[in-house]
Amino acid sequence: MALNGSNLRWQSCSLLAKYMLNQRRSHLDGTNAPFSSPAGAHGVETRLFEVILKPSKVVVALFTASLLYAGEADALLSTLKQKTLQLKREKNSADSGQLEYSWINPITVSYGYSRSDQFDRIQTNRSLSVGVDQPIFKSGGIWYAVKYARATRKVGDLSIEAERRTLIKQVVATLFNFKKNAYQIEKQKLLIENDRIDIERKKERFLSGDLDSGFLDQAILKKNQDTMTLYTLQDSRAQLQMTFKNLSDLDPERVKLPRFSLMDKETFLKNNIDLARVREEIVQKDYFNTMTWTRYMLTLSVQGNYVKPYENTSVFGGSLPNALDPYYSYGFRISIPLDVTSYHTIQSTRADYLRAKISFSDKRREADNSYVAALKRLDVIDRMIGLAKDDEKLYASLVESTKEQVDAGEMTVYDLQTMENSRMIRQLDQKIFDLDKQLVLLDLYEKSYEAVQ
Repeated sequence: MALNGSNLRWQSCSLLAKYMLNQRRSHLDGTNAPFSSPAGAHGVETRLFEVILKPSKVVVALFTASLLYAGEADALLSTLKQKTLQLKREKNSADSGQLEYSWINPITVSYGYSRSDQFDRIQTNRSLSVGVDQPIFKSGGIWYAVKYARATRKVGDLSIEAERRTLIKQVVATLFNFKKNAYQIEKQKLLIENDRIDIERKKERFLSGDLDSGFLDQAILKKNQDTMTLYTLQDSRAQLQMTFKNLSDLDPERVKLPRFSLMDKETFLKNNIDLARVREEIVQKDYFNTMTWTRYMLTLSVQGNYVKPYENTSVFGGSLPNALDPYYSYGFRISIPLDVTSYHTIQSTRADYLRAKISFSDKRREADNSYVAALKRLDVIDRMIGLAKDDEKLYASLVESTKEQVDAGEMTVYDLQTMENSRMIRQLDQKIFDLDKQLVLLDLYEKSYEAVQ
């Protein structure tokens, strides 16, 4: 891949997402789900990679565009993870809804009963009342409270989306490392095979008196070290399998790896989810700062009450002709709070707002540096792949030459096997380095997000 940082985008596809969901449901419940186009798919750029479960023919599509936000990639996550994320979304929606309407005071319904023996007379009062005391003007505070609640919901949604993408990234990264581990184990077995051949050759030379025992001892020690490395890799494979099972209900052995390609820097920065979240936090804190100002300004409230007396045997109530008739009361109130801490409260919210703006610049720098670092890392890996390819070609030519000399009796089969193993080792190195590239690109993918309007 040429690292020119331009015009390279994610691989594209369109209607596969809905098919993935239907097929996965049919795989889980044993039914045949019909195929239909996903809602909103038309006119929306959808960049995705595919994960195919070969034995069960289950297809999972993981989007990097707006459809990813809609939850298509959740199929990679375990049912428990999906439920947790869904509950977090529901809680965020409920919390923001509560905040949006928090300026509306409750209507109070009350029933009262009292009994006394004042003036040596039993006096009883019973009544039902319905009342409200509602601010209808707070110098713009109501409007900004609603705006603040909606901005808070967006911030929460983006935070949950970032968490979701992190979980998906962990699943995919574990898949990459799982496959990489398989290549490393295969490579290590070839190294051990070469060690075994080297021991046999040095053993023959030692027994014939042509080689010092120290060289044979070193060859044996190297084989033991490589064997121990193999055991460590096998243990790592078990750990990776456990990690994957903690995140997903799928089988890592049956999942085909995705392929990523490099996006340009402008797209990465434009769609960076961390920047999107901080940008919304600036709007949120700006609304909150203004809302704080309005708390210390003029407020107009209206009050209204409806009262229905049921019994009134008091000394004075009994003399009134309409003591048990329902009645209404209403009015208004204008108030301005005088709070000695208002200045400090306003300055605190203003500092939060300014800090959010600085945080955006800081996050922008981090995103820019992470992209540049990814390019450098990809460049190094490309050079490592190029070196491995050159070595493979060299070993391939050596294999052909060794075959001829083996046929001529000038070299042994051990020599040919060593060259062949070394060629295969460099082939595996190329595959391992390629997975390292995919892990670097996955880090960029995790932060790439296209907001849904």
